[in-house]
Amino acid sequence: MVTIEQKLELFRKLLNQSMYLKVEEELSKLEKEFQMKVQQTEETIDIAAQEIVDRAKKKAELRHAENTGKSQITMKKEIMSIKEKYLEVFMNNFKGRLEEFIESKEYKTFLYKNILKLNNELNDYDKLDLNIYLSTKDFNEYRDFIKTEIAKNHGVSFITFDIMGGFIAEVPSKGIKYDLSIDTILEDNKAYIMQTLFEALKAGERND
Repeated sequence: MVTIEQKLELFRKLLNQSMYLKVEEELSKLEKEFQMKVQQTEETIDIAAQEIVDRAKKKAELRHAENTGKSQITMKKEIMSIKEKYLEVFMNNFKGRLEEFIESKEYKTFLYKNILKLNNELNDYDKLDLNIYLSTKDFNEYRDFIKTEIAKNHGVSFITFDIMGGFIAEVPSKGIKYDLSIDTILEDNKAYIMQTLFEALKAGERND
C-alpha cells in the first residue's frame, strides 16, 4: 500500500520533473530567440555596414567623377589659356610686322590698290563728297597722294582716326562706308589666323 508520504514524494518528483521540463523548454525558447536576435542583429549590422560601404563607394565614385570632370575642365581651360597666350603673342608679333610694313615702300602700293578698289566701287556714282578716315601718320604722309587719286572724280575730306593703317571711306549722302583699314582686314582674317596657328601647334605637338 502506497502511503501518503510516498504519494507526496512521487508528486514532488513529477512536479520537479515537470518544472525541469518547463524550464528546459523555456531555456530552449530563450536560446532560439537569442540566436534569432543575434542573427537578426548580425544581418542588421551587415546591412548597415553594406549601406555604409555602398554610400562610401558612391561618394568615392562621385568624387572621382567630379575630380575627373574638374580635371578635364581644368585641362581644357589650361589648353585654351595657352592657345590664347600663343595667339596673343602671335598677333602682337604679327602687328609688329605690319607696323614694319606700314613703314616700308610697299605700303604705298597697298594704299594705291585699295584706292583702285574704292574707285571701282564708286564707278556707278557721279561726283560724291567722301570722308576718308586715316591714321595720324598716314594723314601726314599720304593725304595728298590719296586725294590726288580719289579727287579726280569725287570731293574728299580727311579725318584722323585711330587705325593702324589703310583707310575708311564714308559717303554720308548715301549712308555707305567702305572699310579698307588694316585693322579690319586683320579682324576679318582672325579666325583663319587662329585656325592656321592652332593647326601649326598641333603639328608641333605630334612631332615632339
